[in-house]
Amino acid sequence: MSLLQMSFSGAVFITAVVMIRAAAINKLPKKTFLVLWELVMVRLLIPFSIPSVFSVYTLVTHGLSSAALPEVTTDYNMPAVEGVFAATGGMEQPPADILSSVSLWFIVWCAGMIPAALFFVISYLRCLMEFRTALPVRSHYVEKWLEQHPLKRPILVRQSDRISTPLTYGIFRPVILMPKKTDWKNEKQLPYILTHEYVHIYRYDTVTKLIAACALCVHWFNPFVWVMYRLFNRDIELACDESVIRQFGEKSKSAYSLMLINMEAAKSGLLPFCNNFSKNAVEERITAIMKMKKTSLFAICIAAMLIVGVTTTFATSAADRERNTVQGTDFSDEEFDMPLSEPDTGRGGQETIEEEQESREYPNGTEEDYRSLLELKTADYQTRSVADFNMDLLEWANESYERMERINIDIAQQDFSVNLDSDELIFVALTTWLSGVENGKYVQSINTGRKEEDPGYNQYLPSKTAEENGYAAWCDLFYQFSYHIADKETLTVGERDYCIGSMMNGVQDFWNETDLEEMLSMTKDDVISKLKEIAEEYSNDDISITIYEDSVGFEKMDERNRGRRDIYAVERVEHQPL
Repeated sequence: MSLLQMSFSGAVFITAVVMIRAAAINKLPKKTFLVLWELVMVRLLIPFSIPSVFSVYTLVTHGLSSAALPEVTTDYNMPAVEGVFAATGGMEQPPADILSSVSLWFIVWCAGMIPAALFFVISYLRCLMEFRTALPVRSHYVEKWLEQHPLKRPILVRQSDRISTPLTYGIFRPVILMPKKTDWKNEKQLPYILTHEYVHIYRYDTVTKLIAACALCVHWFNPFVWVMYRLFNRDIELACDESVIRQFGEKSKSAYSLMLINMEAAKSGLLPFCNNFSKNAVEERITAIMKMKKTSLFAICIAAMLIVGVTTTFATSAADRERNTVQGTDFSDEEFDMPLSEPDTGRGGQETIEEEQESREYPNGTEEDYRSLLELKTADYQTRSVADFNMDLLEWANESYERMERINIDIAQQDFSVNLDSDELIFVALTTWLSGVENGKYVQSINTGRKEEDPGYNQYLPSKTAEENGYAAWCDLFYQFSYHIADKETLTVGERDYCIGSMMNGVQDFWNETDLEEMLSMTKDDVISKLKEIAEEYSNDDISITIYEDSVGFEKMDERNRGRRDIYAVERVEHQPL
């Protein structure tokens, strides 16, 4: 899961917690909201999540897949066949400038994260330097109070003239730091102050504040995380106030609130990793104290169910949908949505055939598999309508999904275990591939009730390279296209294959026949114009081919005869689904 995905899911989770907090801050135990904020931090900092059918993302995904609205379609990587398609495998990575490999987003993220982290680190170190000047407190009451409140970690009580309100700091050797002007004889207020700070220490609030600061630094660009950080700190204080009132009884509300008001009048500055007695909005704290009631078993059960429900809904990821078999077939929705294997053949992600073979989900197609498929290659198959041929292929595929998948992976990876002549190879890799994808769109349309979508394809061409005096020049091209058939009942298989195959060959010929020097002088718009020209040449009233301009990636570099790298132009695009 990427940082942006984590940040987005965290923002959704934060929004839910903020809404619940606004509605129930004075109705549920305050610890409820601390647990929710801690779960938000887990969502923001851990780069994986547990899939759940109850996740809001599962519901959204299911809603989008079942709504009769336009949907993002799938890119299919066109297989490579000698003489019909451009070869896509076994190419070397083009040389690239070191600076081009550094993500602009990473630089921007560091530009925000580093200053934020430095702020917290410097603030903490500055506070530590000031706190070192604090003096031990010599008070019989304090010594007695410490004896009555033991912890495995030794607690120290000190005083300093650098602060105006009480606070705690430290994890393994926690310190309750009091203002030097504290009235040590006022035994009515001291128990409240010391108990409040004791609760901070007991709950390791310093640690959770440190984690919250880390989440803020990592997601500094996300305004929802800033809201989380602010409200989390406020809820820490509310939870401590609630704990103090629980210990001293409801009769202590007035005295404790009065003490908060007095402390707020002498409020101190920002201490990020310290638990400041009066750091948050005193109005909210006093309101919460005065509305506080005895916690009932019912409220505890509601809080527990709320935490479980919100966590399950917003802290989990979308689960794979159950296999819903389309009526009359052996295939699931997903299998019809993606009837053909889709290896990762995008630019910069090429794998060798050996590596791809190791990751095969199915073994190679057998002689029997291909013999059954080639029975569809009748003498007149090219004169048949696309609709009729596609139905025959669908029936063949419906007889055995595994057989179809084995052959699809063979085509995608160009890894055949049987001998095929050139006509058979073209039939399998061109006709079968196109009809298979069309069938996927057809059945998807029937299953969802949406209009049948046009199939989309990816294609990557081998780099054109040259080297002189130890320096290289290269060009790189990736493009996406789709086609629309006006009427499958009238268009023949031969006409369709000719238009698509010729368009692909035309692009390959343009790439092969244009020398490197001319290619280096071209812009991305020039290349797009040429691709569109080729697509239009092989389009007609029966089948129209569309080049997706926004999904064309044309990159070039020339560093020859130079002691440094000069980038003439590097135009990159994110390969998004069509």
